[in-house]
Amino acid sequence: MTPGPARILLSAACLVGLIAAVAILTGAVRVGSGASSAPTAAAAVTAPAVVGPDPDGGTPATVLAVADPVTMDVRLEDGRTLRVRALGVQPPARCYADQAMAFARRTLAGRAVTLAGDGRSDRFSRALTWVSLSSGEYAVLAAEAGVVSSYAADAPPERMPAVRAAADRARAAGRGLWGPPCVGGAAAAVSATPG
Repeated sequence: MTPGPARILLSAACLVGLIAAVAILTGAVRVGSGASSAPTAAAAVTAPAVVGPDPDGGTPATVLAVADPVTMDVRLEDGRTLRVRALGVQPPARCYADQAMAFARRTLAGRAVTLAGDGRSDRFSRALTWVSLSSGEYAVLAAEAGVVSSYAADAPPERMPAVRAAADRARAAGRGLWGPPCVGGAAAAVSATPG
């Protein structure tokens, strides 16, 4: 029995969807407008283990470039450069992604920051760090502005209540991605992440 045209189209659509899902999960495809789900490692970036526990509360650095709302290249005081993933928040995948990127650039680019991490990195070779500015914790500032949702994965548990509270205030005020046209949009699933 020969399969009908509808069955062939359905099979092809399923195959294309499966290929797209694999590409997204492996980081071969970027999702969203402006936010990169799979940052590429810069050649000048050193091993992420250079940011570890610091007895003075963190490692001073300067943000050289912002790759997406949670990824930045920094220069450490000793001159080495490092790609960093800011912990505590997750950028929107689509709706409000451009605004989240603009906020990150405006808040981080060229600024002095303090990095706190335990030497771990993610699958993109980004150092997993808590990022602080003189004006406050980046995760709290971004959540309060409504440009990101709280995201507890890998974040220090003791720092997350302030991020969650800031995200709750933004959501209650309908600010940023919690207001029109997004009204939580793609970020709703991320903000529901336990932690």
